[in-house]
Amino acid sequence: MIRVLVAEDELPLLRGISRMIVNLCGDFEVVKMAKTGKEAIDYLKDNYVDVVFTDINMPVVDGLKVLEYIHTNMPGTAGVVISGYQDFSYAQKAMQYGVRNYLVKPVDRAELKELLEQLRDSRHEGRKKQKKEFLERALHGESGIAKLMESRMQAGEKLVIGRLYPVYLVVKAFCIHVFGDETADPEIWQDCRLEDAARKEENESEKIYSFYGRNTNEILFLFENEKPDIKALIERVMENGNIHFPVAALAGDPLDEIDQLARTVRRLRKEIYKNWIYGQTGEVCRTEEDLQALHLPEHMEESILYMARGRQFREFGKVLADIRKRLCSGKVTQYRIEMTLDRIMMLLNAYQTVSDNMDVVNVRYGINDIVVRSGSLDEVFEEFLLWCKEELFEEQDQDKNALMERLDAYILEHYRDSLNTKQLAAKFGLVPSYLSKLFQNYKGITPNHYIQEIRLARAKELLVGCPDLMTKEIAQMTGYADPSYFSKVLKKYTGMYPSEYRAAHTEQQF
Repeated sequence: MIRVLVAEDELPLLRGISRMIVNLCGDFEVVKMAKTGKEAIDYLKDNYVDVVFTDINMPVVDGLKVLEYIHTNMPGTAGVVISGYQDFSYAQKAMQYGVRNYLVKPVDRAELKELLEQLRDSRHEGRKKQKKEFLERALHGESGIAKLMESRMQAGEKLVIGRLYPVYLVVKAFCIHVFGDETADPEIWQDCRLEDAARKEENESEKIYSFYGRNTNEILFLFENEKPDIKALIERVMENGNIHFPVAALAGDPLDEIDQLARTVRRLRKEIYKNWIYGQTGEVCRTEEDLQALHLPEHMEESILYMARGRQFREFGKVLADIRKRLCSGKVTQYRIEMTLDRIMMLLNAYQTVSDNMDVVNVRYGINDIVVRSGSLDEVFEEFLLWCKEELFEEQDQDKNALMERLDAYILEHYRDSLNTKQLAAKFGLVPSYLSKLFQNYKGITPNHYIQEIRLARAKELLVGCPDLMTKEIAQMTGYADPSYFSKVLKKYTGMYPSEYRAAHTEQQF
């Protein structure tokens, strides 16, 4: 219930307004009817209320003093002015205490009802915002959140978070490190209103909290006091966000202690990675099986070692095709795919055929990038085979700088087009991860970041040098199909939106 104090020195009006508040909206409870401003302040010193309705013209202590008191001592309490005076100078004075609502006597029922609904909605939004702030701090591992909430409750704010049901959701595949531009679309959720998508009914969103996960394709949902239907949740999110990739979700055990949230979320992410069947949409089933690499017969491992030493790529491709068939014989987790490929790389590395910069971490990241980027198990093995060829079986005296020079020239000529590392790799006949590494060695940055730098440099020139061009036109001229996305990118890299950048740098010219 929303606790209300009404202060009015005319007793009939005090009773009448109090009855109207209770009758017009069942969410409100009048806990105190004060006949003077002093009586109201004395009550507020020991009791918390959510809303104070107060007359302005009262003896001894007027309504402005009441509003000043709650503004100074009770920042979570809303104030409403009730006055028989149509002199809005009173309202102007009240505004300095944060009051935005003003009712004129005699109070109109319809007007009061509308105000109560606004106050109710505002309070719910405010409470949800406060809860989400506490939950976010808990997710970041901040200790003592439960005690901090308890101290707020003792202060009278009554902020209570009920039992939480966490659900972790991942789109397409699990990435073991932070996504780069080469791996995934950073705007994957741009069309999805997450909390609206998660709810079943109109008012349910008040009980749902969503947070972006470690990567752009990960979302954490927290449902308060109600266990979610995971299958229905996945369907609504996919439909609402127009998502056509596999989506997996895993529900954690219900939480009564908010301080356990960060640990629970870390465990959920780990379990999704270990147990998600590659390419499958649905709820992830916990199991301790299938957590190791595919067992390869001894003769097959010996063959891989022999082929690596003799640089026999064609024969290696045949062995890899046999391994793929073994994995395809049943449902296989992403984790097992990656562990199997990692095992193969370890065998290939046994004779130090792998280049010096391919350490264990880079191998794991490279394999994970292939799996995340691919659309099927066949595509995973095709790209892995090409990667092995480029890294292990080809001679190392190729003129890589000449290739990168051609790539650089192509980017400079075509930066206005839809370009990314995957498209460039297809154009130049390389695996995306290998092309990205070669280009980074050559230029110091990845192809996608290089494209971004070129586009932004040209956009900044046009913003300052061509004041007649609209932002939309400049975005299209520099390779950004979506003007709003262009604005976001410019803001991220310069700290200013296009109009702000143009104004600031135009002024500098004079």
